[in-house]
This record gives sequence, structure tokens and C-alpha cells, in this order.
Amino acid sequence: MELSRLAANGHLERVGRGVYRASGAPSIREEAVWAAWLSLEPAVLAHSRDPLACAVSHNTAAWLMGLGELGPEPLTFTSAVRRQVQRGGLRVVRGRLSTDEVRTVAGLPCTTATRTVCDLVADGEDLSLVSAVLQDALSAGMIVDEAALRRDVDGLGKRRGLARGTSLYEMLRRG
Repeated sequence: MELSRLAANGHLERVGRGVYRASGAPSIREEAVWAAWLSLEPAVLAHSRDPLACAVSHNTAAWLMGLGELGPEPLTFTSAVRRQVQRGGLRVVRGRLSTDEVRTVAGLPCTTATRTVCDLVADGEDLSLVSAVLQDALSAGMIVDEAALRRDVDGLGKRRGLARGTSLYEMLRRG
């Protein structure tokens, strides 16, 4: 009730369900992603959250890191536990994350460039868009172990309909 009253009086601006910003505070590029992430676990304060429990991923992670040409929507997160989401434009993928697959970007837990490329390939994203993400990540020095990424991406080749012995990684690398 107090938040509703403050919003009605113009002291707060509603950014998303249960998420508000002080009226005088400027909006930021990542505001919608922040609001969605906060709304996924409303009972837990942001600074108390386990970054491996729920992180920005897939297209949204690529956008957040400035890689490729993908837009942030649907706002996509990977969560260790099943989460029911009724809000349109929000997608939660169930999956486990390890400490080497998550880093902080704009204050949010976000999958690394390596994990993001693999997630996009596995999810069926347009390969030309994934290629742009990979090339930007390589140019920015965001790929720590290129040999491991090559192995993981090539392992997804069959799922994407490539013939045995064809390197999906090399296809993406060349554009």
C-alpha cells in the first residue's frame, strides 16, 4: 500500500510488477532487465541473491554484453529451479550454471560469452546472428578458452543438422 501511495503521489515510478524507481532517478538502458530479474525472486533482496540461481542468458545476455545484433526480448534468464512466469516478454530456461559460466554485467548476473554462444546455438537461434555474437566476443577478448568453445559448439552441430565432420564453430567463425 505504501509503494502504491508513493507512486500515486509521484515519488516513485513503477518499472515493473513490484519494482519501482525513485522519480528523480534517471532510467538506465538495462532497466527492463533489472526489473524482470528482481521480479523473479521478489522476496529476496538483490544483494543477497545467489548469482548461480538465476542469471541473464541467451539473447538478453548477448545484448547486455553488447555482442552481435540480438535484441534483449524476450528477456531471457537461466534458472536452476523451475519458475512459472505469466508475464509476456519474459522467458525462463531451466538449467544449471557453474561459477565459470556467470559474470557480473551492469550489476546483473549474466552468462559468459562462451556460455551465451553455446546457449544460442543449442536454442536454435539464427546462425548468422550467433556468428556475429561469436565474432564480437572474440574481438573483445571475452572468450577465455577458444578450444573448449570450439569443442562444445562442434558438439552441437548434429543437433543443427550438420553432416558428421563439419565444424559448426568454423562456420560461425567465418560468418
